[in-house]
Amino acid sequence: MFRKLNRFSLIALLSITAAAAATAAPVEADINALETGNPESVDFASRNVGIQLPTKDELEALEIGNPHSINYGNRPVSSHTVTNEELRSAEIGNPDAFTSGR
Repeated sequence: MFRKLNRFSLIALLSITAAAAATAAPVEADINALETGNPESVDFASRNVGIQLPTKDELEALEIGNPHSINYGNRPVSSHTVTNEELRSAEIGNPDAFTSGR
């Protein structure tokens, strides 16, 4: 009886394992969805990422305020001088703000 029980349990275990492996196989669409944007993916070089290049306006919008931009020296500088009250109002609620005895 003990040998039959082992044989049956082994057959049951193998059939359950085979059924689980057959249903757990990932679909190609699932793999592509998970690997999209992953540079470590095997298929990363062959993925379609679009052919639209950024326009000049889009590039200039990204360069605004960037000190490494070649146009940074030509930017319009505001003629408004910041007052002490404007600086202090920006520091309200900042625990690290410097207070001069106030």
